[in-house]
Amino acid sequence: MNNISLKKLCQNASYIHLQGDERNQRKGCFPDILLVITFNYAIYDVLPYLDLMYRQSFPQRIYCGPSQPCSSILNNMTEEIVFVSANVQAGVKSGDVVYRCMLKVINMNYDVAGFLHLGDDVALNTWNLQDLYKHKDKPWQKILLKSHLGDAQCGEFAPPPSYKCNRKKIEATWSNFTPYKERLLKVLKYITNNQNTTDVQQCGIRLSQLSEGRNTSFVFGISDFYYVPKTMAKAFSTIGQLFSDEGIWLEITVPTIMVCLRDFEDIQHIRGKDYWLPSDRKFIMPRFLKHSQNNHYFHPAKLSPIFQYEDLQRQNDTLDYFCNYVRM
Repeated sequence: MNNISLKKLCQNASYIHLQGDERNQRKGCFPDILLVITFNYAIYDVLPYLDLMYRQSFPQRIYCGPSQPCSSILNNMTEEIVFVSANVQAGVKSGDVVYRCMLKVINMNYDVAGFLHLGDDVALNTWNLQDLYKHKDKPWQKILLKSHLGDAQCGEFAPPPSYKCNRKKIEATWSNFTPYKERLLKVLKYITNNQNTTDVQQCGIRLSQLSEGRNTSFVFGISDFYYVPKTMAKAFSTIGQLFSDEGIWLEITVPTIMVCLRDFEDIQHIRGKDYWLPSDRKFIMPRFLKHSQNNHYFHPAKLSPIFQYEDLQRQNDTLDYFCNYVRM
């Protein structure tokens, strides 16, 4: 893709009205944060679009997925990008592809303030990130729910204070934990009983406190978008590797590490909306209009419909979203 084709692509887009030059101040710039965009599946046709969306706000970007993209896709980039492969089988069931990517990038020793993870189908409202950015020395994570193996429960970790845990919803979510029960128990026992490193020892102490002396507690949280400050990156990588070796689910691994490395009060709460019903996920623009003002993100926002010519209505909706985002 080049600037001329971008102009052609967006020539018929329906734009949101912005007064004056407001759009020029909206995006925000975060030069000392490394944006890590990850792919569960090798759907890399969207790479040029994602890069156009985020390069203004994040001069430092890196991409990672289960395999390397083909040269024809890389040749379509307007700027050269850095892409690393996780070298694992793709799949969203465990989500371990994307945090293996994060571990790999952290170990590349970038000189940055922190590492911002973003799934490729997450819409990041960069113009709303300033409240988080001023806490770039602290981790960022969405709602955290404490649970124990064998008991899906609503825990006391539930920001903001107005959040009410839906018992039926967490019980339904628990069905996703079941395949990892034995492997997760193995990891938790190792962490709470291991004294080999300071990082693992600290994590074990916090998890033991969390579970009142047991070694069966973990934390659940939405983890398509989260942030690891440089000061805890090494420990995040060390402990993350223990979970990765067992292929533990993303939404267990990341929040459990967050809570075992930092006081809960230090974790900055991410505002966002996740849509799970197919009927709610078809069109992006209504979600963009609803969540672009105050939320940090919404999910999903898949760009692949741009290429799905059999559904022109969905294609036009996705193009409108992309073109408005790039224009802002």
